[in-house]
Amino acid sequence: MNRSSEVSAFLGFAVREALIAEVETTPKPGLVDLHDTGSHRDMDCGTFRKSAAAIAPFLGEMGGLGFSWNGPLPGLFGAVRPVGVSAEAAMFSSTGGVNTHKGAIFSLGILSAAAGYCLRTAGRFHPEKILNLAGEMVRDAMERDFAAMRQKSPSTHGERLYARYGCRGIRGEAADGFPSIRDVGLPVMREGLSAHQETNLVHLQVLLSLMAEVEDTNILIRSDMETLQWVKQQSKAFLEAGGAYRNDGTARLTELNAEFVRRNISPGGCADLLAAVIFLTALEGVS
Repeated sequence: MNRSSEVSAFLGFAVREALIAEVETTPKPGLVDLHDTGSHRDMDCGTFRKSAAAIAPFLGEMGGLGFSWNGPLPGLFGAVRPVGVSAEAAMFSSTGGVNTHKGAIFSLGILSAAAGYCLRTAGRFHPEKILNLAGEMVRDAMERDFAAMRQKSPSTHGERLYARYGCRGIRGEAADGFPSIRDVGLPVMREGLSAHQETNLVHLQVLLSLMAEVEDTNILIRSDMETLQWVKQQSKAFLEAGGAYRNDGTARLTELNAEFVRRNISPGGCADLLAAVIFLTALEGVS
């Protein structure tokens, strides 16, 4: 096995582990976890595990492409995009047509490619450097996407949200180098792990910290801006009261889950970002 193949296999494994760790983080308001299916009726933990296994090799392949890439960085995104299409097909095949990880394929695919490139150019994985590279890789393509959206009638969820709210969603997040991961997710993760908090609680703390800040388009698609603001307020109140680390933290999240289910709220975009934080944390310092 050559070095590029080794990198692909390693990153594919890291992606799969991160996706499984995300779905097994419990209890998550409105999301599939070990307790229930949240606001979803067409998927459960088993669906997510099958999907993670199906897409991980493709996302690992993107990492291998990044490792062997010698051209201008924006060209790397064009090289990995067809692999992302194949990953989506594998996901739908494994789940019987259920969209479990479309957003994660986009985010983790970009980050895997950037991680591979980072490993070759810097000699090790460095989360902040990976985020910088990711933004540099996709920024031009994302700006072209936004320019095209401004010139036509919206036809997809993302286009409609951009037209209505100016919400740039995960495209904007990627173009800016994933600021929610850099400024929120990674610091909260590092703080929790450094304090030797239980891993599941750290992941919950990261998730709620993201929910307090991110304009999650999954919430907007299912609901509206008023609901998104309510989610942010509830998440901030939870964190201000001590968050996942207080004795009744998980009990409060179980109550919040019931309310999210009643309102049909699913912060799936934040779940994808949690998986990305877990992925980058696992890579940190590896050479």
